Amino acid sequence: MTINFIAYAIFAYFLGLIFSGLFALLGGQWRKSIQLFVLSNLVGFIAGLSFLFNFASKQIVLVNVDWFFQFSPTLNLLSAIFLTFISLISSLVGVYSLRYLELYEEIYNPAMTQFLIVVFVFGMQGVLFANNTFSFLLLWEVMSISSFFLVFADRKEQSLKAAFFYFVMTHLGASAILGGFLILGNGSLLFDFSNVKSASQNLSPMLETAAFLLFLFGFGSKAGLVPFHVWLPEAHPEAPSNVSALMSGLMLKVAVFGFIKIVFAFVGLPAWTGLLVVVLGLLSGFVGALHAAVERDMKKIFAFSSIENIGIIFTMLGVSLFLLAQANGREVAAISNIILAFAIFHAINHAFFKTALFLSSGVAISRFHSRSLEVMGGLAKIMPLFSFAFLLSILGSLPLPPFGTFYGEWGFIQNIVTVLHSSKIETGVAIAIVATLSLVGLISGLATFAMVKVFGISMLGLARDKHLDTSTDEKKDWFLILPILVLALGVVFLGIFAKNVIGFLNFNANILTGNRLVGSYFAGSQFSSLAAFFFTFFVLAIAYLLYYYFRKNITERKYQTWDCGQPIDETMEYSATAFSAPIRFFFLQLIRRDKKIQSRPVVETNQWIRQYSFSLAFGSVWKEHFYQPVIDILHFFAERIKVLQGGRIQYYLLFVLGTLIVTLIIFL
Repeated sequence: MTINFIAYAIFAYFLGLIFSGLFALLGGQWRKSIQLFVLSNLVGFIAGLSFLFNFASKQIVLVNVDWFFQFSPTLNLLSAIFLTFISLISSLVGVYSLRYLELYEEIYNPAMTQFLIVVFVFGMQGVLFANNTFSFLLLWEVMSISSFFLVFADRKEQSLKAAFFYFVMTHLGASAILGGFLILGNGSLLFDFSNVKSASQNLSPMLETAAFLLFLFGFGSKAGLVPFHVWLPEAHPEAPSNVSALMSGLMLKVAVFGFIKIVFAFVGLPAWTGLLVVVLGLLSGFVGALHAAVERDMKKIFAFSSIENIGIIFTMLGVSLFLLAQANGREVAAISNIILAFAIFHAINHAFFKTALFLSSGVAISRFHSRSLEVMGGLAKIMPLFSFAFLLSILGSLPLPPFGTFYGEWGFIQNIVTVLHSSKIETGVAIAIVATLSLVGLISGLATFAMVKVFGISMLGLARDKHLDTSTDEKKDWFLILPILVLALGVVFLGIFAKNVIGFLNFNANILTGNRLVGSYFAGSQFSSLAAFFFTFFVLAIAYLLYYYFRKNITERKYQTWDCGQPIDETMEYSATAFSAPIRFFFLQLIRRDKKIQSRPVVETNQWIRQYSFSLAFGSVWKEHFYQPVIDILHFFAERIKVLQGGRIQYYLLFVLGTLIVTLIIFL
C-alpha cells in the first residue's frame, strides 16, 4: 500500500462525485447518478481506511494548487477518520435513496434532489481536506447552501420558512468562523491551518479568547449546540428523510471536526473555556433529551435527540479542554487525551445510529403518511424485518452494551471518575465533575425514555390510523431496510471492537491534539468490549435454552386479549401524549406548552352531555425569550431605516458624499 494509491483513490472519489452530479443535473438520470454516488463513496471509504491502517502518523498533501488561493488539499489522521465514516454512511444513504426517491417522485424532483445531495456530500468531504481559511469557508458554504435548498425540496411554505431560518443561522455561524480565522491570521484569508498553534501563541489573551468564542459560536451553531440550536428541530424534520439522515448523522460531525481541528490546536487557553464548553454541552444534552421525551413528531424527536448527543460530545470535548488547561501533571494530560478519543468515538457511533434512525423515520412515514406518533402503531406486524432493524437502531442510540454508544459514554464516565481520585484536583473541580456525572445520568435516562416511547408507540400494538399502507410487500422496500440494518450492525461492530478503536485513537491522540506525549495513560484498559459482547451473547443464549427446555412442559392456548368482555381496539392504547405525561409534569416550567380543552353540548337543549376536544402543542422557550426579542429589535430599526430607501436621488448623493468623507478621514 503506497501513498500514491491513497492519493489516486481520493482523486477518483471526488471525480466520481462530480460525474455523479452531472448525471443527475444534465442527463436527469438520477438512478445512474445514485449508483455512481454509491460506488464513489465506497472508493472514498477504502481510501480512508487504507490511510488509517498504514499512514495514521503521517500527513498527505494531495496536490499544490497555488494559483487557486494557495489551495493544498491535505489528509491527516483526524480528517481520515471523518472521511472514512462519512464515505461509508453516504454510500448506504445512496442505496436507501434508490427506493426512497422512487416512492416520493411526485413530491421531490429526484434528479435535482440527487444532484444537491452529491454537492452536499462533496462540500462536507471537501471541508475535511481544506488547508487554509479560504478553501475551508468556500467548501463550508458549498455544504451549507446545498443543504439549504434540500430542506425545502418539497417546496411547501413550512419547509421554506425552516430553510430560511437555517440559512440565517448557518451564515451567522460562518461569519463567526470567518472572524475567528481573521484574528488568527492577522486579517489574511489565506491563513494556513498548520500555523494555528504558533498564531494562537502570538495573540494577546483578549484576542485569543475572542477567537475561541467566535469558533465556539460558529461550530456550535452548526452542530446544534444550545442555545444556537433553534434551527435544527425546524429544518431537519422538513427535509426528505435521506437528507435529514445526512444532515444529522454527518453534517453535525463536520462541525465537531472543525471544532477539534482548530480549538484543540490553541495554546494557552484558560481553564474557564473548557468549563464553558462543558456547561453548553450539558445544557444541550438536557434540553435535547427533555424535548425528545415530550415531542410527538417522530422526526422532531430524532432532531432533539441529535442535540442531546451533540451535547454529550461537547461535554467530553469541554472536559478534555479543561484538563489540558490544568497542566497538573502528565497523568491528567493523558486522561484529557483519552477523553478526546472517547468523544471522537461517540461521534462516530452517533453518525451511524442517527443516520439509521432518520432513515427509519422515512420508512414509517411512507406507511403512515404522517410524522405524528399519535397515528402510528402496529407496523411490526406487517414489517417485521424493518421493525427489527429499527429496534437495533433504537438500542444502538442508548448507552447499553454491547453497542458502541455504551463504551463511548462509559469510558468517559470511567475516566472522569479517575480524575476524581487524583490528588492534584481541587475541591471545586471535584464538585463540578460530580455534577457533570449526575447530569449525564439524567440525560441518559431521559434519552432512554424518549427512544422507548418512539419504538413502542410506532411499532407495537394496533394501528391507530386506518390509512396505514398494508398493500406494499415488505420485500419491495428491501433497499430501504438494508441500509438501516447495516448501520445498526455498524454500532454493534463498534461496540465489539470498541477497545481496539479507542486504543487506536488514544495511541494517536498526540497527533489529534498536537500535544506530543511520550506515553499515554489509558484508564479504561482493564475492560474488554469483545469479552462483554460474548458474555452478553452467552447469557442470552442460556436464557433462550432454558426457556425452550421448560416450554415443552407448559400447555399454552393462544387467544385474543381479554378486557372484561369488551373488544380491544386502538383507542385503548397508550398515546405518545399520555406516555410522556409524567415527564411534562416534572419539567413543566422548562417546556413551552400550549394546551387547549374545548367543550360544546352535543344537543343545544342539553348542556350536561358535552363533546370535548383536546389539543397540545409545544414551542421553543429559546426562540420565544431569546431570539424573538432580538428579531423585534432588528425589525424596529429596519422599519425606521427603510425611510432612507424612498427612491429620492438626494438621499443617495448624500450617502456617496458621506462615504467619501469617511474614507478620506480614515486614509489621509
